[in-house]
Amino acid sequence: MRVLFALVASCCSLLVLAGCGGTEDASQRLAREAVVAHVAGDPAYEADGTHCTGNPRPWFVERQATESICAVPRAGGGCDWFHVDLIPVGAAVTTRVRLDSPDAGCTLGV
Repeated sequence: MRVLFALVASCCSLLVLAGCGGTEDASQRLAREAVVAHVAGDPAYEADGTHCTGNPRPWFVERQATESICAVPRAGGGCDWFHVDLIPVGAAVTTRVRLDSPDAGCTLGV
């Protein structure tokens, strides 16, 4: 019985760890880099703190995102949210960035 319990506990731990990775996925990185480039040179933003939503993972199966929301810190406090369209073009992906919600807060719900 202890062996079965240990096996089940180990499997659950692996599932939790696999689903809670703190690293940025490729879509998040692409969206973040596009937004940072979009606000580059604008003194109203502190682009180093930009963070974006990642690929959705319903039922532990990752899906390729076609859009992302990124929160960009404002120099005067708060964050603006930018909407990033991830547009597949052949094997590559291009991006389109636009301001979505000014002063929307700095926490994104994922």
